[in-house]
Amino acid sequence: MKNLNPFTINLFYIFAIGLNIVLLRYFSIHLDALNNNGVRFTVGGIALLIFVLFKYRQQFKQILTTPKLLTLALSVGIMMTANMYFYLKGVATTNAITAAIFGVISMPFGILFAGVVFQDEREKLKSKQFWIGCILTLAGSLSFIWSGNTIAIGDSFFLGAFFLLLSITIRNIQNLIVKFSNNKLNTFVLSCFTSLTAGIMSLIFSQQSGNIGQLTTIPTWLLFSLILVGLYGIGTGMVLTFSVIQKQGIVTYQVLELILPISTAVIAYFLLGETISLTQVISAIVVIVGASIALQLFPYFSRNR
Repeated sequence: MKNLNPFTINLFYIFAIGLNIVLLRYFSIHLDALNNNGVRFTVGGIALLIFVLFKYRQQFKQILTTPKLLTLALSVGIMMTANMYFYLKGVATTNAITAAIFGVISMPFGILFAGVVFQDEREKLKSKQFWIGCILTLAGSLSFIWSGNTIAIGDSFFLGAFFLLLSITIRNIQNLIVKFSNNKLNTFVLSCFTSLTAGIMSLIFSQQSGNIGQLTTIPTWLLFSLILVGLYGIGTGMVLTFSVIQKQGIVTYQVLELILPISTAVIAYFLLGETISLTQVISAIVVIVGASIALQLFPYFSRNR
């Protein structure tokens, strides 16, 4: 990942996370949120643990012997547990596009938090180019979502929206901790601790709530698929996300979040048969142009900011 330029990483991130959102939506319908998170995070965490012990054993030992670093890693894991629990509860009672719109709504709050805490993030906010790009991207994202006719407001919609709001609030705080851990915790090691903590906590809570037995009654193919999604999700939804936040910053991460409704809708179009209107295509173009300006991919704007 070190040898890849930011543009390539960001492009891969957009579509990888979009696919992850669609997959999480599917499994959130068929499984209890705690069981879903417990299996995915535990399996992903074990896979990461094997990799970390092979390649980053020294950094792994350093966390175990340094109380401050261990507290940092476990804090991210605890927040990830709460974040993903509320996220899955929310997406199960709304839909994948609604989940994406809350990612859009979270952008101003995430940028504000980052600008207050970190000097390098404040520097990005001083650029006129950044704000022009963000306004275009935000407008395009909202237009894309609302013109899609994919949001059905039922009896449980507002409860699901409340869960999603809790999720993005916790995620913004979590992202600050991940950013703070830059140069202190290796991305893979941090992801390993986070995943194992979230997985074990979710399974414990599932046992206490009496829902753990569901894992013995679901079809084998569904459990196996969940395991594969867990491995995929840890690599994209955690390792890649933490890498973007640590290497490029929270502000860049928030801009990328604005593009997710598009990648989510495109993937849902091919996998779930959902439709995409002409208005959405135009809105998508506005989002791409706006994000490109905000991320300084257009040389003209970079020279005249």
